[in-house]
Amino acid sequence: MKSSTSNEVILAFVVSFFLAGCAQNQDIRMGDDYTAGTTAKSSSDYVACVQSELPGSSKTYTVKEDNGLKLFVDSTDPTTATGLIEVSAAGSQHQFSAYQRDAWYDKGRLLDAALMCSNT
Repeated sequence: MKSSTSNEVILAFVVSFFLAGCAQNQDIRMGDDYTAGTTAKSSSDYVACVQSELPGSSKTYTVKEDNGLKLFVDSTDPTTATGLIEVSAAGSQHQFSAYQRDAWYDKGRLLDAALMCSNT
């Protein structure tokens, strides 16, 4: 009996340790909710279009880089941001990648905005 109880305690500890490790937020770019494509718009025009499609309560932050622009939603930390758009120049076109954490929550609003803004 004592061996069985010890095994249960060890199993409970291993499961708890595993679940605690899985609960950590990953970089938003590692998730399954994303889309990508190209747009003829400039990086700043594209980001402005996406921002205009988001609810007014969304906190957004833009970060300029050498070859592009990033739009973060709710945080500039990729492990806590709820959304991220990355746009980079590629000749006359601009490539974009859009990531949304928990896209099911608002039916992928950021991803839809990213696609819609690439076409207009």
